[in-house]
Amino acid sequence: FPSHDTIPLNNDLSKLKAFIPSLNKDWRLARHIPSKEYQIESLDVINELQKQGWYISGAYEKTNSTRKIQSHTINLTHPDFKVKNSNNKPDAIATMLLNNSCDGSKPLDLNFGVFRQVCSNGAVAHDITCSGKVKHTEKGKSQLYDVICNVNNNAQLVVGEFNKLKHLNLNKSQMLSLAVKAAKIRFGDDYNKINTEQLLNVVRSEDRGDDLWTVFNRIQENLTKSNRIVDVNGHILSSDLSIEEDIRINKELSRLVMSIN
Repeated sequence: FPSHDTIPLNNDLSKLKAFIPSLNKDWRLARHIPSKEYQIESLDVINELQKQGWYISGAYEKTNSTRKIQSHTINLTHPDFKVKNSNNKPDAIATMLLNNSCDGSKPLDLNFGVFRQVCSNGAVAHDITCSGKVKHTEKGKSQLYDVICNVNNNAQLVVGEFNKLKHLNLNKSQMLSLAVKAAKIRFGDDYNKINTEQLLNVVRSEDRGDDLWTVFNRIQENLTKSNRIVDVNGHILSSDLSIEEDIRINKELSRLVMSIN
């Protein structure tokens, strides 16, 4: 989960409302932020996700150049959906990113992933089966509950698929091939401007191993975290990814890895 300006909440709904005022329709109206006729309120979604076992873990608001709040992002985790390591101990926990525009100009967006507890590399997002977009329309509002249930049910299945990755080992050639394909996801045709083998670098002892789950996480962290990649000219790539680009890369990388399994 992106760490910038994120407020830890420890499943405290009152604290969430206090620190993220844009969740409140009256607050938005007082600041001349319009709402759609069938605005999908984030609090309604959060309440339903909590009923299904999700915990509020963090949140932040996004502003424009004039510091007017445009949207908010809520991070939730599910303690029952875990990926375990080779020692059968929890290695990653399921996470849900809820993004919603304050004025309804963009759909409410749910993105599922898993968060590794040994590092701060962010959510490892999965494909469209664990994502959902709900437009601020009458039809969207009527479909909201079904979308939430679908994302929640598929999340359980995907965690099971992630757990299977630990049992598939890769040889050196397969690792290098995966690193090249991963580099193409972020850099496109410019992927050859970096040495793709550096995506396999080991940062901590927990990242040592040749199983697909471990290799996947090494590549994911090196590919998306700042100051990890050096280009062919020796320049360190230090720019941070936007949340939208981070999610896109993680989704495509996860889809790539799951196609190997």
